[in-house]
Amino acid sequence: MQNNYYFIRSLSNELSKQIVGFEIATIFSQNKDELLIGLIDNDNPETEFWIRATFTPELTTLSFPQTFARAKRNSIELFDSLIGKKITSIRQFNNERAFGIELGEGKNNNFTLLFKLFGNRSNIILFSASEEEENKLEVEAIFQHKLQADWEIIYEDLDRSLEQEKEDFLENGIKKIFPTFGKDIIKYLDNKVDENKSLENYWNEIEKLLNYFEQIEKLDFYIFLKKEEVKLFIINPNEVFQKENNKDKIEILHKTNNAIEACNLFYLEFSRRYYLLKEKNAALKAIEKRHRQTQNYIDKTLKNIEKAENKMRYEEFGHILMANLHAVEPRSKSVELFDFYTNEQITIPLKDNLTAQKNAELFYRKAKNQKLEIDNLYQNLEKKEEQLRLFESQLEEITHFESLKEMRKFLKENKIKVTNLQENEPDELPFKVFEYQDFQILVGKNSKNNDLLTQKFAYKEDLWLHARGVAGSHVVIKYRAGKPFPKSVIEKAAQLAAYYSKRKTDSLCPVIVTPKKYVRKPKGAALGAVVVEREDVVMVEPKEFES
Repeated sequence: MQNNYYFIRSLSNELSKQIVGFEIATIFSQNKDELLIGLIDNDNPETEFWIRATFTPELTTLSFPQTFARAKRNSIELFDSLIGKKITSIRQFNNERAFGIELGEGKNNNFTLLFKLFGNRSNIILFSASEEEENKLEVEAIFQHKLQADWEIIYEDLDRSLEQEKEDFLENGIKKIFPTFGKDIIKYLDNKVDENKSLENYWNEIEKLLNYFEQIEKLDFYIFLKKEEVKLFIINPNEVFQKENNKDKIEILHKTNNAIEACNLFYLEFSRRYYLLKEKNAALKAIEKRHRQTQNYIDKTLKNIEKAENKMRYEEFGHILMANLHAVEPRSKSVELFDFYTNEQITIPLKDNLTAQKNAELFYRKAKNQKLEIDNLYQNLEKKEEQLRLFESQLEEITHFESLKEMRKFLKENKIKVTNLQENEPDELPFKVFEYQDFQILVGKNSKNNDLLTQKFAYKEDLWLHARGVAGSHVVIKYRAGKPFPKSVIEKAAQLAAYYSKRKTDSLCPVIVTPKKYVRKPKGAALGAVVVEREDVVMVEPKEFES
């Protein structure tokens, strides 16, 4: 219910009290499903406010950490045109799970950052004033590029007008006139109405609920557990699920009347349980794999020991030969002798270039090596059996961890490496990334990658470079608000554009330099192909990056 309209309305109301007047200091992403926005209060520069938008398949929510330590790598600036802009108001859209942070100077709100909280279709969309009509806002950039339909959103149409009078309810039913309720609020209303569920009673309960929601400063928010799943509700969950089976008992973890605090508590509890379970399963899977590999090694070693012990009886052959040296003809390839160990005749293979005595000595050496091999197999077997017991102990211990911090400490102390442990680890950018004089330079890796860089990751204020007249990587210098591109940075990026092109071995290479807004991709053009409408050219020596 963190994406329920009535909760979002409470949240936007709380945000309007907290962040109007703040300026945007930074907006960046460290992985494809999370955006961080850092705000500062110019009247009190030490006061900061953070907004974290998490849009993963498992969790879609906003949260508001007190501070945030940005990673040095794998981080990309987004929505650069908002840096330094002041928040003038928060706009909540009627009957819609969306609100906008409006920014600009004075009465001119030139930008709006829209938070569209539509579950797994959630997104953050930047609107800016139209060049043709100053009061009209158009989409400038979106965060989740997989939601291409968001480019078509019309800002002025986001408010929804709904006829929600008693007559409308009686005629059309609750779901049609109150799509803002959602299934859980409808379940709550069902529980409130008596057995016959008369429409009159139902409408009375709806009115009570709407009156409750209008007391926006007095609403209570519940963070609770149901079937080990963390949820956030705007109404008491016991009144929603009271008729369900007792085995799905509700455990209320927190209750608060502050929507921002509710978001933070929900994010904390969800992360604590979800990521503990996720990392626990990953750790168990990793150890089970090592346990399985070790068991396979043990099984294989036991077979090798059995095979080695049942091999040709080298020492016995040596004894039989030594007892019958006189019976062995010179240069014989084999000899048939009486085996006094089995009381049978046996054929012993011989090296025809060795005497009978030397053949016996050879069997004695093989017997010695065979014994060493078997002893070594037993030693390895003992070590592996000890490892197996250790893995079984680790599996048992990890199963009982209830603290993510303690489990991570255990994994570290026991040198247990688990890949992809942390869900929120930053995703590596799909380009070559260089930092030079505090500017980020991105270099495409191939034609498809060039398209991705230029069409999706580059914004109109960024600087775009490409070796002139030949195939090569697209290069982008990311814009920094209020800072012109230094000549030295442009030269460094141009050297990279030349180096990652067909002119790599030339002594000098012409490189196109232009703002990204003058680069467009014609419809139907090949991968990596673009048209540059305005350009400057610099001559540089192709060079690898050197800081």
